[in-house]
Amino acid sequence: MTLFGAKEMGQDQTKQQIEKGLNLYQSNQTEKALQVWMRVLEKTTGPAGRFRVLSCLITAHSEMGRYKDMLKDYEKALFFPCKAAELVNDYGKGWSLKYRAMSQYHMAVAYRKLGRLADAMESCEESMKIALQHGDRPLQALCLLCFADIHRSRKDVQTAFPRYDSSMSIMTEIGNRLGQIQVLLGVAKCWMIQKELDKALESTEKAQELAEGLGNKLGLLKLHCLCESIYRSKGRQRELRSHVVRFHECVEEMELYCGLCGESIGERNNQLQALPCSHFFHLK
Repeated sequence: MTLFGAKEMGQDQTKQQIEKGLNLYQSNQTEKALQVWMRVLEKTTGPAGRFRVLSCLITAHSEMGRYKDMLKDYEKALFFPCKAAELVNDYGKGWSLKYRAMSQYHMAVAYRKLGRLADAMESCEESMKIALQHGDRPLQALCLLCFADIHRSRKDVQTAFPRYDSSMSIMTEIGNRLGQIQVLLGVAKCWMIQKELDKALESTEKAQELAEGLGNKLGLLKLHCLCESIYRSKGRQRELRSHVVRFHECVEEMELYCGLCGESIGERNNQLQALPCSHFFHLK
């Protein structure tokens, strides 16, 4: 068996180093985990080992992008899935369509939030094409949700509504309640564009019921922010104040505030920086 520092790694060493990376990743030592996995990828020739470590790398980058998207650092939310797509192109040609689809979907989400709607549509179409080829229902539901969000960003709510309906149908079928919350919030935003505020509230009430049932703090955070906008438009100050209070309670519970400037994280698009201990602060 070859040594770790030698030109190639043996099967047992590959497995050990992949597990080492997983342990680091699970303990929030993300950069160290990525470094370990990249060394494995460069020094392993076995297809099974390369496939497993590549899947770790791409999944980690996609999750990191999704996390940054939730915290509204859209530049980093785009950087990580782009890196995942780059890994697929460099190392996984011909046998990594699942991971190509995953990275393209996360790129689409970030592109949309940056206002690059044509790029978002192109990435989402690529992801949906692969999802349909492989019968990947969960990814199809996410792509339909992304398509709907893109059309909503274009103020084309008549095209968005049926996409939301199709996404909700699959989300319900596969039991993805977090996805259902996202759909309902998207639908509520469409009703707001059409000035149908009572219908928007109906959607937020359904979303709140699901979020509270799951204990989904991030979903509740987004919901209170949206309800604040709805009640402000309706001129109902008591309900408005109630949702402002609950929004800040969620921020406190999740510790989503910058330790330097004291402002909340995830309320608007801001570039973030992470310390090795995984605490975030505003880059500014």
